[in-house]
Amino acid sequence: MQKLLRVLITALSVSLLAPGAARAGDKAPTPYDNTRAGFVSDGRQNYPFVLRGVTIEWDKSCNQGKAADCLKLAKAFEGGFGALAADQRAAVGYYMLACKRGAGEGCTRAAEMLREGTPGYTLPDLARQQVEIGCNQLKHQPSCASLAVSQASAAGPASANGEALLAQACTGGDDAGCRMRANVLFYQRGDAASRGEALKLFEPACKARKAWGCMGLADAYANGWGVARDAARAGEFHRTGCLESRGDKLRLCTLYGTRLVTSRNQKDLNLGEQILNASCHANDGLACYQLGQLGLAPPAGATTTIQEAMYYARRGCELGEAGACSVLGGIYAGSSTEVDSDPAAAIALLDRGCSLGDQAACRLAAQLVSSDPQLRQRVPAINPAAPAAEQLRRAEQAVTSGNQMEGLQAIARLMHEGNEDAEWLLGGYMYYGLPGVFGDERRADGLVLFENAARVGHVDAAIFMGMAYWYGREVPEDHAKALNYMSIAAARGSAEAGAIRRSMLAEPARQEQARRQREYAEWEAQRREYWATHPPINVTWSAPSSIYNPAPTGRSVSQIYDEANFNNAISYYSGGTSVCAAGNRYC
Repeated sequence: MQKLLRVLITALSVSLLAPGAARAGDKAPTPYDNTRAGFVSDGRQNYPFVLRGVTIEWDKSCNQGKAADCLKLAKAFEGGFGALAADQRAAVGYYMLACKRGAGEGCTRAAEMLREGTPGYTLPDLARQQVEIGCNQLKHQPSCASLAVSQASAAGPASANGEALLAQACTGGDDAGCRMRANVLFYQRGDAASRGEALKLFEPACKARKAWGCMGLADAYANGWGVARDAARAGEFHRTGCLESRGDKLRLCTLYGTRLVTSRNQKDLNLGEQILNASCHANDGLACYQLGQLGLAPPAGATTTIQEAMYYARRGCELGEAGACSVLGGIYAGSSTEVDSDPAAAIALLDRGCSLGDQAACRLAAQLVSSDPQLRQRVPAINPAAPAAEQLRRAEQAVTSGNQMEGLQAIARLMHEGNEDAEWLLGGYMYYGLPGVFGDERRADGLVLFENAARVGHVDAAIFMGMAYWYGREVPEDHAKALNYMSIAAARGSAEAGAIRRSMLAEPARQEQARRQREYAEWEAQRREYWATHPPINVTWSAPSSIYNPAPTGRSVSQIYDEANFNNAISYYSGGTSVCAAGNRYC
């Protein structure tokens, strides 16, 4: 589970539309800037959010009709801008406002987002309306190409009219049109001539580092479609597509990671594990299955453990990957000597894998039942093949309704699989006590489970342990660990953790300010005493050397403090820190 903190984000990140216009001459909002509530129509409702700093002025200008500032806000929300968090629903709303104000770019991007589900939902009719405005009213050629894609999707891209529209869109420079046309030719029509035409689109796209082009070429060489079969070249396109391309490259990374974990080179093997971990957590069930298999029988140098194998197999099974259900069911059936067998859990998971089409799961399930015909009748009421979230919900209900052992058994099974939510829940029962089951003597065990959950990214657990280490409550005081746990929670999207982390980072400055105030108060008291006993004539005023006298370096403390402010500002602007104090004149 430790590899959850070593995810190769760069291997899977989809390039966001950087808010370049917003960054060129405008100061990014900081956590200390003024805020104002705002809202914009996201296609479904008036969506609320918080504006900060310069974006308040952009919103005012946008609503007064200035399309350029609507675009600035859209790009700021799409990619995030300083302390303004990324928010795709706000972004699509401002792109639509930009379109309404006369910016064709806004029409095109709003349509793409609404068509592809970027804000968390798809609205194809509204997407088409945006590019109709851009094409027909604003004469924006990219909007016309995007309109052809929308029309082709409505007509069915494989139809004659759909293909003609996709060809038109591709010719007009719309990347989605070229991608969809190539896929229709290559995967749906599939004859030699069509695949030849598709390859002519895949090749330049991959050279331009577009993921869909590299995916098409990888499939071509892996299967011998339109070219001679060549596994090495297919693997090279997997590598290029995963590490160097832009766009949706999730499956490319899964295939590249799968190739790497077969390597005898430990560095490549471990890189493959990291890439597959990232792909699995990006919801590619195939990647989860591959890691489950790897952890079940790890080669020399692999870092994936049997517990991680169970964790990944569970995730893959929930994502509908039949083989992953078979791996986890097989582990409970006894395929690993490191895990106690649980035939009832095994049959539930194998039946799930069989229902998804895995014949190995069907065969193993039949073998188990043949030796124990009543096995299916002993499957727990909280089905081990159900999604983990559903199992935990029902387990919590069972515990609170008096069926404590039924609930705790389900939680414990998931905990042994490394499920962080189960560790957090069971840890809470141990730490805070559960009458009749856990008393105060299990409080330390609960804390261990909290920290296990925190290490792998459970937000509530990370905040709990961050506060515990900061104040030294039941653990040694350790500010570095505290900040690390708050960073984990903040990276997972917790605004609360982000605010706490900023406060923690500012603590040294607060302590230094308090020290200076104490020192000044002592100096002032000394001056008052001196004044009371000496006449104010020919007095040579002096102060403690740490305040006014030159420091050993030849610089005064005020100069050093000013330099610290300057360095803090430079670090803030260059991305080295997310905090710049409100009193820092350089920010």
